[in-house]
Amino acid sequence: RLAKASVIGALDQETKELVGLATLKETLLINGDVLESEKAEVIAKTSVASLGPKQRREYKDAPMPIIARELLSPDTKAICVLSNLAVSRKARRRGVGRAVCEEIEALASDWGYDEVHLLVEVENAAARNLYEQKLGYKEVCVKEDAPALRVDIETGNFIETSADTLVLAKHL
Repeated sequence: RLAKASVIGALDQETKELVGLATLKETLLINGDVLESEKAEVIAKTSVASLGPKQRREYKDAPMPIIARELLSPDTKAICVLSNLAVSRKARRRGVGRAVCEEIEALASDWGYDEVHLLVEVENAAARNLYEQKLGYKEVCVKEDAPALRVDIETGNFIETSADTLVLAKHL
């Protein structure tokens, strides 16, 4: 894998049960569009593969930010994206979400990033309150009718839909 990815979890101190988690992934931001990390990786690998043999060897193990900065178009930027934040019902309103997000931000900084991005649906008031009011994320843009997933509680299946989505970012 070219793009870095990590999962951060929070355990209940008494029961040792997992009560919160989130993921951090490297990806690309192109003209305001946050790409799925798999697609970003294909773009980065393709750009390296298109080089001559000597340059290919030079960039073979290069990190995503260097490939984006040196080989991709000026409207392309390597970014870190916080995603899949989940907190168990019994642990909500106890600072677990904030703590997980702060660990994600520290990891992004360790990876050399000075900013973290995330996507949140416009209608998700609870998540927006955490990100915007408590953690200081700012709106970058709105993606109307962006692809979204729902879980059918009865079947456990994912349902593809669309929703207006905010791209938020925080300078670290």
